[in-house]
Amino acid sequence: MKAHIAHVLQSIHGQNRTKQNELHVRTLQAHNVQLERAIRDKEREVESLKHQVANLEARVQEMMGTDSLTGLPNRHQFKEHLTHSLKRALRLGYSLSLMLIDIDHLREINLKYGYEVGDLVLIEVAAILKSSVREIDMPARWGGEELVTVLHETDAEGAAVVAERIRRKVSSLEIKDPQSGRLIKVTCTLAVSSYPSHSHEAHGLLESAGEALVAAKDNGCNAVVIAVR
Repeated sequence: MKAHIAHVLQSIHGQNRTKQNELHVRTLQAHNVQLERAIRDKEREVESLKHQVANLEARVQEMMGTDSLTGLPNRHQFKEHLTHSLKRALRLGYSLSLMLIDIDHLREINLKYGYEVGDLVLIEVAAILKSSVREIDMPARWGGEELVTVLHETDAEGAAVVAERIRRKVSSLEIKDPQSGRLIKVTCTLAVSSYPSHSHEAHGLLESAGEALVAAKDNGCNAVVIAVR
């Protein structure tokens, strides 16, 4: 009888220990779930902070007048420079040209190889542009796949010579895809407008070059064109 009672008590204690262990496991599992949720929340907070920092850096670069990717002056600074340069050209009576550069098929490169490769293309073309103009000229990042330059004391024909030199340098450029190792050929299309031939105002020069650029792109890219009007 005593042995039976002892066996029953032992069985009860064993069941209690099993229940305690199961409760302990469930408690640990619930704690792990809470920790995982907290970690995911913190990771989202970190990503949000990174995004905020990137936006702030971009705003600082914009305020400084510099494009963060290429290191060239940005659109806002360029427009101010073009306006002041035109006033000076009007006052002193010399020619001034605007050169608009569009990297051919950059959107397709971004989609096929990724934006890091596309950014590298922009950086390399910007470096070619900067090394191909004089210190008195002003190359800049216009936006998207477009770069732009003011060429001082240069008429449309002279600017076209510079543009052709840039076009050839870009055509010889090969960007290596870091994943596949494939070499990517790069080309660009360039359009030129000038004062006083095409316009006496900044927006007129930009419109003339922009229209010529669109027409050249429609005709097959990788070309240099001078604005019609």
